[in-house]
Amino acid sequence: MPASLDAERSILGAILLDNEIFPQAAESLRGEDFSLDSHRRIYARMVELNETSRPIDIVTLTEELGRHKEVEAVGGVAYISSLTEGLPRRENI
Repeated sequence: MPASLDAERSILGAILLDNEIFPQAAESLRGEDFSLDSHRRIYARMVELNETSRPIDIVTLTEELGRHKEVEAVGGVAYISSLTEGLPRRENI
């Protein structure tokens, strides 16, 4: 299946903006569905945050990536923050 990096960024950014949509995303997505390794890593940490009932936001995601020494591997804090740029709040993913 062709990769859509914009779609991947939108999904990750939407989850960061509104944790309530994570279950909807998790119904259809697995980490392997993301074409970029950095997006797979980010999504994996989001799954871990959700499984431990922690909020999924830029701060907690960055901390979780840091615990796994993956912040730089995903593009740094600036890239993580950029995932939400230009995204409207939406009710479904």
